[in-house]
Amino acid sequence: MDKLQQLSVFRRVVETGNITRAARDLAMSQPSVSRIIGELEGRLGVPLLLRSPRGLSATEAGQAFHAEAVRILEQLDEAEATVRGAQASLAGLVRIACVATFFNQVVLPWLQDFLLAHPGIQIDARLDPRPVDLIGEGIDLAVRFGPIREQSLIVRRLGRIDFSLFASPAYLQRAGMPETPEALAEHEFCRLTIGRANSLLTLDGPDGRTVTLETHGHFSADSVDSTHAAARAGLGIALLAPWGVMEEVEAGMLVPVLPGWRAEPRDVHAVWPGSRGLPRRVRAVVDILVEKARAEPRLRAR
Repeated sequence: MDKLQQLSVFRRVVETGNITRAARDLAMSQPSVSRIIGELEGRLGVPLLLRSPRGLSATEAGQAFHAEAVRILEQLDEAEATVRGAQASLAGLVRIACVATFFNQVVLPWLQDFLLAHPGIQIDARLDPRPVDLIGEGIDLAVRFGPIREQSLIVRRLGRIDFSLFASPAYLQRAGMPETPEALAEHEFCRLTIGRANSLLTLDGPDGRTVTLETHGHFSADSVDSTHAAARAGLGIALLAPWGVMEEVEAGMLVPVLPGWRAEPRDVHAVWPGSRGLPRRVRAVVDILVEKARAEPRLRAR
């Protein structure tokens, strides 16, 4: 049995979570894929996949083997590209994980010219608001906010953003415009629950003053897009990135609340698994993100 074929088949099965989809992607029959996986597990002497009615997932041993399979296959691709003299051309799939709003409004415009210049590059954007398991899900690169605690990841800082308060004209007409941070205690908030341990909000003022207050409201969500939509619908005040609402502010759909006050500054990072080498196509994307971030005023928090 060709060991490289086993690696390729196993990688695709793990990344699709489905024998049928993997077989289709590999232009193979479903029985052939099942047989190859069975032979691989038999040769290694350990189960690599957990089978359930919801599909397939890698065991702990399978996750470790998947990471090594990806590393070996990508190194082989790099070696072949070098031998073919393809150093000037970039091709292949790059899987990027990022929150949808930041990807659509910032990352995608950054990559536009690069993708037009390198038609062989394919981008697969995974826009789950929660951090994903980069190795387990076969993700090449992620853009994340805040501290990076996984020591298995390589981190490249892109910049820093901060957040401000916004509400709709309808809400402010009904509840009034707060004139001081302390007045926010009387207002409804559209609260973001993901990544937050409590409902406390800390604001930094333009004069250096810091105020911490408890927020409350009838709407909460684990997605910034949802709290954004709720604020636009008049359900309360939301903490949003100013760069993400500029057009709505200009159109009068949202109004800044307590202009000059900022909250929760967060570093923005590009991260990727440190357990495998970085393919040229992924390195090229990282380089573009770093280059564009240097000139991006929206990533320069005050």
